[in-house]
Amino acid sequence: MDKLSFDEYFRGFHFVDCAVRSRSIIYLLGRQEYELEEGNSDPDESEVVKRLTNLILDWPEEKRYGYADLTGFRIINIEVSEVPKPHAVAVDYKAQVYARGSGYDQVETQVPFDDETGPQRGGIRRLRSVDGHVYGAGGRRSVCRREGPNHWVPLWDKSLPLPKVKRKVDENDYGFDDIHGFSANDLYAVGGEGDVWHYDGKRWKQIPFPSNMDLYNVCCGGDGQVYIGGRSGAVFRGRENRWEKIHDGGLSLRLKDMEWYQDRVWCTNDYGVWTIKDGNFEDAGLPLAIGNCAGRLAVGDGVMVLAGMYGAAMYDGQEWQMLVDLIELYRRYGK
Repeated sequence: MDKLSFDEYFRGFHFVDCAVRSRSIIYLLGRQEYELEEGNSDPDESEVVKRLTNLILDWPEEKRYGYADLTGFRIINIEVSEVPKPHAVAVDYKAQVYARGSGYDQVETQVPFDDETGPQRGGIRRLRSVDGHVYGAGGRRSVCRREGPNHWVPLWDKSLPLPKVKRKVDENDYGFDDIHGFSANDLYAVGGEGDVWHYDGKRWKQIPFPSNMDLYNVCCGGDGQVYIGGRSGAVFRGRENRWEKIHDGGLSLRLKDMEWYQDRVWCTNDYGVWTIKDGNFEDAGLPLAIGNCAGRLAVGDGVMVLAGMYGAAMYDGQEWQMLVDLIELYRRYGK
């Protein structure tokens, strides 16, 4: 990458999420870095600029990148929707929405909030794409699905009740931190203290789970098993009413992401990348420069992207390709 491209598109940002539209079109979601003067506190998250950058890898360097800066957005996630045509969708916790790609480049209307009718009732903590649709999961056991631009529908009803809490003010502390599925009619949502639910396309059913630890991640694997990540990187494997713990945890940070790629689950947080195959949780053994990209994962069109504090890289199942090496770029072009 030349200095002009680095200065214009990536300087002053690190990556907090990524998405794969195709093996030649990648989206990287950046968060602006800032320095605090002594005695000052961190800015409100809405004051920190987020940058959605698209990389078109088979275009020449001078035409490869494009971006949009998002202001007023809080903690934010990104996914790819195939409906009605492929494009990136970014949504923050307050349900603000931005769409980019295939002719879209706009802030959409906020996902409506309503206790009785939805589409969302407790903030959106995580986005996931299943069968080409983007799903949002969040507080108060909220689940919604994007049907198209400015069109979200609730995916909860009386079969998915609000969590029972001692004080109503505590409701926002409970709910879903992740959602994934084998199909639109076979979804799993997890969060809270061992709170696991399954959706069969018609109704939700709470799944008996062998632990009350905090849960953060769920991945429906290509082996037909569901993998759930909990406190300190603990991992459970199972389906419906049968579960086993396959990793006790012991990590300094919980897992941020779990994705199935090729024949195993890939897991990551800001400090590392691991794999799960045949029930064995192991360090992925990545080269140093690639491992520095630990943070978030995205899979699509036969490739996997890893993006984090120090860069982004892509894996095609055979070789890793560095997309943006922030450490090397700052070393080469200066702070």
